[in-house]
Amino acid sequence: MILDSLNLHQKEAVLHNDGPLLVIAGAGSGKTKVITHKIAHLVQEHKTNPNRILAITFTKKAAEEMLSRVSQMLHMRPRWISTFHSFCVKILRQEIEHLGQGYTKNFVIYDESDTSKIIKDAIKKFSMKDTKAAHVRRVISLAKQTLRESIYDYINSMPFPDRLIANVYKEYQGVLNSSNALDYDDIIYITTQILNRDGKILAKWKSHFDALLIDEYQDTNPIQNTLFALLAEDKSMVTVVGDPQQSIYGFRGAYPENILHFVDDFKAKIVKLDTNYRSTQKILEIANAVLAKTDNKWAGKLVKLRTDKTNDGVVHFRESEDAYGETQFIARKIRELVENGCRYEDIAVLMRMTFLSREFEMAFLKSGIPYQLVGSITFYERAEIKDLLAYLRFVINPKDSAAFDRIINTPARFIGAKTLAAIKNSFDNDWIKTIESFSFRPKQRIYMQNFIKVINEYAGTQIADTSPYTVLASIIEKIGYENYLKEYYDSDFEDRIGNMSELLNVLRKVESEGQLFSEFMEDNLLASAQDNIDDSNVVRLLTVHSSKGLEFPVVFVVGLEEGVFPAAKALDDPSRIEEERRLFYVSVTRAKDELYLTSSRFRMVYGNSQNKLRSRYVHEVAEVLKSYRTEADDDNSF
Repeated sequence: MILDSLNLHQKEAVLHNDGPLLVIAGAGSGKTKVITHKIAHLVQEHKTNPNRILAITFTKKAAEEMLSRVSQMLHMRPRWISTFHSFCVKILRQEIEHLGQGYTKNFVIYDESDTSKIIKDAIKKFSMKDTKAAHVRRVISLAKQTLRESIYDYINSMPFPDRLIANVYKEYQGVLNSSNALDYDDIIYITTQILNRDGKILAKWKSHFDALLIDEYQDTNPIQNTLFALLAEDKSMVTVVGDPQQSIYGFRGAYPENILHFVDDFKAKIVKLDTNYRSTQKILEIANAVLAKTDNKWAGKLVKLRTDKTNDGVVHFRESEDAYGETQFIARKIRELVENGCRYEDIAVLMRMTFLSREFEMAFLKSGIPYQLVGSITFYERAEIKDLLAYLRFVINPKDSAAFDRIINTPARFIGAKTLAAIKNSFDNDWIKTIESFSFRPKQRIYMQNFIKVINEYAGTQIADTSPYTVLASIIEKIGYENYLKEYYDSDFEDRIGNMSELLNVLRKVESEGQLFSEFMEDNLLASAQDNIDDSNVVRLLTVHSSKGLEFPVVFVVGLEEGVFPAAKALDDPSRIEEERRLFYVSVTRAKDELYLTSSRFRMVYGNSQNKLRSRYVHEVAEVLKSYRTEADDDNSF
């Protein structure tokens, strides 16, 4: 019964039980189906305990989808279907004290705004005013992703001026350590360090699992690959699923060659899934045409997609005079599609660069087309939400320096920059104790005494973790946060008060369901842009990166010009041009029935109109596009 709905190649992958397996799954070929059915088959036919199967993917949304499908087949919820980061957090909650650097099991995880603030402070301390925080964060992140034993030494050995970042890193990591905090990269970095250094802990976690399955293997970076290799050593039931042609995260350290190494290192069998269940043949011909131009080192490791669909679908290329004409064409086409029965939610506009979104937002607003800009500021990134969550974080962990920075003057307590710097210089393991021993001016002392009183009411107990709604509602009242919003945000305070109310609603649910606040924070931190896509009947406006794993009946791929798609930074780098090609492949294969490719002859750049050349990827699929030409395309000659 488990095998009944599978095609021949899918069935081969599910039934394989004799050594490591690599499943090369082309776009839309049912890779999630293979993974979930393989888990069910292991449980039902091989009597494998479902809680001894580890299945790892990259996004929370993908993990939840996988868990939902397996649960329906097995009528129970396996424990270890997870993202890389969520899996590692579970390990760290038990093992982090073995790192020997003073971390405890109630560590916090800092988000991008927290880490950016610490890095900016460190840059200022070392008078490196020309150094961008984003660049420093990237250097540190990539160093951790390559599992360097000494990040400081690694960065210090870099060419000038990047070697100067080593001191910033040392300061940054010192703040994290004293705050009992990890950044996003630390989650996997420290987990792998612990497993590498302590054979007993590694043996303990290896013994947890009889079977390992890894999804989206082409997106793994060196440290994720190392973590997987540690856990998979000596195991025969190891399956990885991936598609080299969908590796689009090189800027985050992804290393698609891990697939090549897996075959050699594990002597793995290869099964290819080439039947696409998403797109029409016309769309797949576009995908295959761009795939044919890829680097030949992947010969034998890619699949040429085919479909059993009988309808041809629509593929259309349109070049407009300028960006305004491009957006007007798409707005008209969307209205036409909707008038003919299409729903807004069936349509997506994919772009390589986020700056393109402004023109489309203006066009959609004027045309009355409802849309969602995926990846825009989320509920948990709003200032008032971050303020209130920081209060809860600080009550739970009085070492949390990022939370302290956020709340010490929110609402205003007249603590100036010099006084705050002096407090930080005298910091001794606990912010409250440091403040209590500090000498304030009379007015400051009154405010700080009230602040300490509020924090100390709950600090040192578990109540904030177990009863976040109760604690936060009390804190809001005692610090006068609602009045602060009315005074500080005159124009939109009602919206912000509404957000505050919604946060309390969320925390009431968290509390009623018995979930710890720390677990709730981890879930939100590890979420991706896709997890914030709502169910409204709106057009989705999103980047190609954000579209990975999604599908829509109608897709517009816009801005297909040299310097836009492919991006300007890739033009002189063959490896980056290859990744841009893979991005184009991914964008095309999001479409189920209708695909529209658009470009502009002129586009405004830095306030000037520039003549733009068609993207090389349009030229690579030109022969296919010519075969689809209609009379409506006579202004788009090749």
